[in-house]
Amino acid sequence: MKRSLGNLLIAMIALPTCGWSVTYHWQLLRSPQTLRVDQSALVRYECRFDESAADYAIKLHPVDSASYKLTILREQNRVVKGKRIDTFDLVLTPKQSGTIPVAMEGVVEYVPAGAVDYNAHLGRDNVSKIDIVTTNITLPTFSFESKPNDAALTGKMTLEISADKTRVRAHEPLHLSIILKGTGNLEKFTPIEFNISGVIVFSESPQKQLSATSEGDSGEVRQEFALVSDKPYVIPPVSLNLFDTEHNRYSHLTTAPIPVEVEEGYDVSSLLDAPDLINTATLRRYALYAGLIAFGAAAGEVLRRVWKYRPRRKTKRFWERARSSKELVMLLALDGDKRYDNIVSRLESGEIGLREAKKKLDKLTLDKKVDQ
Repeated sequence: MKRSLGNLLIAMIALPTCGWSVTYHWQLLRSPQTLRVDQSALVRYECRFDESAADYAIKLHPVDSASYKLTILREQNRVVKGKRIDTFDLVLTPKQSGTIPVAMEGVVEYVPAGAVDYNAHLGRDNVSKIDIVTTNITLPTFSFESKPNDAALTGKMTLEISADKTRVRAHEPLHLSIILKGTGNLEKFTPIEFNISGVIVFSESPQKQLSATSEGDSGEVRQEFALVSDKPYVIPPVSLNLFDTEHNRYSHLTTAPIPVEVEEGYDVSSLLDAPDLINTATLRRYALYAGLIAFGAAAGEVLRRVWKYRPRRKTKRFWERARSSKELVMLLALDGDKRYDNIVSRLESGEIGLREAKKKLDKLTLDKKVDQ
């Protein structure tokens, strides 16, 4: 792929209206001349202001078309000798062949310094939309040649396959991993399917760990498998068709076949249950669970009995609220019970006091209900 770093396209723009006095111009610093379909390349634009332009902001609006995909990779702005320079890197990926023109649009936003001060005075956190002056811009256009591409994958990639073992027992699973690494259109990886006679294949969806770069996605795609059989078998080669952008040619990513030896081993009917039943750790775990259940039941019964036979508060008798000997004599006399006559007489004569009288009343057996 060839890239043009010269022949810069320049667009001069002056904005004298709305109080704008700044001048700036756009340059197309980098663009591809030739690409393959699905091959990504970097496009770089630069905007140079004639001053620091702190009140200006540029927003690009890349739009995908039927011919290509265009996305922003990164933005950078800096001030050199008092003049602001904004650089925009975009990733271009053609979707079809032919001569393709590329157009880019965006807006420049201007926020007057007075508007910022006014909003700050009012206590606003953000400048309202009415304070922002915007103008639409069209960046320098370019065109490139997109060539046909029959490969499923495009970029710089490697394909790996690995098995955790090559000798297993009958019905024991073998774990297999297929890993596609590199840079390019990795997101177009198609899940691999195995059709091996006498082998049950379990597969997971591909897991992708990708990040955007100027040449497409970078990272890896991993697909995991589990293979189960009771007879020896061979894992067939995996082949992917690739357009190698590093050498500008078609190639095949191919893995070597993997023979798997299968020995006599577990019986199908007992494969899942038998090992657990004879496993000592499992038996100890079940015994612990049973012990905890028994302990919980015993503890619940003990708590139930303790609660049932808990000491209850005695019923308060009517004479307990008396606070003096005189009051106690009156309460006992009003009750009319003959058993209280002796205590009443001794209280009136001063022979016993209030506390001793209540103790003697506690010893009496009352057959009638008393006040609460």
